[in-house]
Amino acid sequence: MKKYLAVLLAALFILSFTATAFAAHDPTAPEEAVVAKGAAKITLGGKMVLRGWHFRNIDEHALPAKPTVGTDSEALYTTNAYLTVDAKVGDNIQGFMELESSSGESNNSGVLYWGTYDTKNDMELKFRQLWLQYTGSGLLGVPTGIKAGHMPMSLGEKIFLNNERFGSDAIMVWVDPVKELHIAAATVKLVESADRRIGYIDHAEDLDGYVFLATYMLDKDNTVGINYTLAHSDANLPSLSPLGIPNTSELNFQNVGVHANGKIAGLCYAAEVDFNFGKAKDVLGTGNDAKFKGWGVFAKAGYMLDPVNLRASFAMGSGDDDDDWDIDEFQTLQGTDATGAIARYPHYTQIYERSVRTAAASAIVTTYPGANARTTGIANTTYYNLGLDVNPIKEVAVSLDGYLLYATKTGLWEDVVGNNVSKSVGWEIDSKISWKIAKNLTYFIEAALFKPGDFYEDAFGPSVDETVTQAVHGLLFTF
Repeated sequence: MKKYLAVLLAALFILSFTATAFAAHDPTAPEEAVVAKGAAKITLGGKMVLRGWHFRNIDEHALPAKPTVGTDSEALYTTNAYLTVDAKVGDNIQGFMELESSSGESNNSGVLYWGTYDTKNDMELKFRQLWLQYTGSGLLGVPTGIKAGHMPMSLGEKIFLNNERFGSDAIMVWVDPVKELHIAAATVKLVESADRRIGYIDHAEDLDGYVFLATYMLDKDNTVGINYTLAHSDANLPSLSPLGIPNTSELNFQNVGVHANGKIAGLCYAAEVDFNFGKAKDVLGTGNDAKFKGWGVFAKAGYMLDPVNLRASFAMGSGDDDDDWDIDEFQTLQGTDATGAIARYPHYTQIYERSVRTAAASAIVTTYPGANARTTGIANTTYYNLGLDVNPIKEVAVSLDGYLLYATKTGLWEDVVGNNVSKSVGWEIDSKISWKIAKNLTYFIEAALFKPGDFYEDAFGPSVDETVTQAVHGLLFTF
């Protein structure tokens, strides 16, 4: 890796001088751009994010409890670094590369942990994005395109599939038959064979995704869409892979989502509904088929009462009421559980779902071995949210959110622990403040408090009821 990294950085170094030598002013390009003379335009950029973290009352199992070893709080500093190269040749061809720092060998961490005195960080640079794109009218006579490589992906309002943090390898094609209609299809590699002794030709461990979507603009402010996802494997339900492969004779998990977003008379809105179906055959050699029957709904609205933007949202993901082979819990693909809150973006709350164990009881359609405990989206979760945004001065933005959180179903939890389990997951208050110190430099603070409900004590024991606090502050520098 170091050898290839050295070659890449050397190429970037030479490229920066070459592009500068042939630089030409382009009034449409950002001031940061380095523009090559002729058809090619090369833009070099990046960012640095320095953050200080504080967590209180999260134990080693990501539960809202005092840790059994050490103090009840921990604090640390991290840095994320990004380098980007955006290469455009004419109006049709684009190549994009984004390198992100990585903690050691990890493929699911972007941070450098501040550590030992007088030494370099244990760090590598790895590609977060690496893709090529071609657009044109081609054979069909209407706008079409193809994009291939490693890229962030999400669907609709992102309650089912959202892997924008580290991305996936995919090939996507699309066509716009009319200006208002966009149709796309993609094949996505969700899991590749992990046994390097056999090699990548062994597909028994693979999990492949096939996605189809269409969106239609009703007018300039309102869009509706539909998407379909098939996740297929010949032998691997990845969350069960610690138990061995094959763990199913065939997996065909499917999801359909319908969504809309836009603005009507000053009211901004978005909504989505998703349905899981399909099955995993002969799970763990038991002769039983796991049948997926989950669903999820989401809606949000916002209205500007100058200078305050008022917001409200609601979401509900189905849960399991008993321990059988009907998987009634809403299954999501929201990224792996690796490295927890330090590496992950918030999906809605800053603490619940990102930092502590969620109410999900059977998150089995996940690409993380052993199944996710966090990063489960709205699986078996119902929430009500009120929020507001305000800019007290031009350079400062403030937001405040409150959440009431419930487990949609607790029957499966009760089967597991052998007692009644409350649906009350708890409540959370989130706040964000950002101050634009200069054009490319922003200071930010994110602070949250999560008060667990009786669900945690009933499901995990009487000591799991501590109030969790979390604070992150830092600097964002872009160039």
